[in-house]
Amino acid sequence: MDDLPALRTTMQDVTAILHLVGEDDPGQEPKLEHYAEHTANLIEAAREAGVRRFIYLSRLGANRTSAYAIFRATGEAEAVVRESEMDYTILQSAITYGPEDAFISVLAMLAKTVPFVLPIPETGMSRFQPLWVDDLVSCIAATLDRDGLIGQTIPLGGPEHFTLEQLVMQVLAVLGVQRRLVRVRTPLMRFGVGVVDALLPHTPVPPRWLDVLAVGSATELGCIPRQFSFEPRRFAQGLEYLGRKHPWRRNLLRFIFGYPHYQ
Repeated sequence: MDDLPALRTTMQDVTAILHLVGEDDPGQEPKLEHYAEHTANLIEAAREAGVRRFIYLSRLGANRTSAYAIFRATGEAEAVVRESEMDYTILQSAITYGPEDAFISVLAMLAKTVPFVLPIPETGMSRFQPLWVDDLVSCIAATLDRDGLIGQTIPLGGPEHFTLEQLVMQVLAVLGVQRRLVRVRTPLMRFGVGVVDALLPHTPVPPRWLDVLAVGSATELGCIPRQFSFEPRRFAQGLEYLGRKHPWRRNLLRFIFGYPHYQ
């Protein structure tokens, strides 16, 4: 993303760009401060190649003045997109889940591996509205075909609101395991996550996720039916993939020591 000649080369015969490079992708923490710059590079290369249509997948809560780096980075990237001369649409997504996602799948690995208890941070009134990945793809595909969405910022979320505890309990129910949820104060959780992050090649709980959990990831219910005329999948239905047989412990080790080779 910082190689402009390479970006220009990839723009040949391109008519639209879907900017899906996540600032929360595993291993991206050191690059977070460059995320807006990389977005600007992509827009510059697109403009030079004559590409007009630009769809940016952002996150709910993105704000360039946020105290949290992950929301500040996406907010700054959104500002770059809005200030460009592109025919843009910004899709602000809630936490997205599906096979091999970076949140629910990792939560399942930890729940199946850690015995008896499962520590979770205290998140107060934060709410979550998880979005099934296929529904997100449907929204992106529809956006490509609708010029009426140019210049708009559209929030996306699933059909239900959850507290963090409710969300975790749904995951445990699908996995068929019982764990006692231990609520840990956020400063103590940050300290523990920081220690693990320093010791392991790839931490299963990146520090950035504590920011997401603190802020929450929810918008108005009915946002997708209103904008795209379909009903997104309910959380319990979308979690069916967790009910299949998985080598959870082996996957967790692969996640920690050799990402992304887990199943």
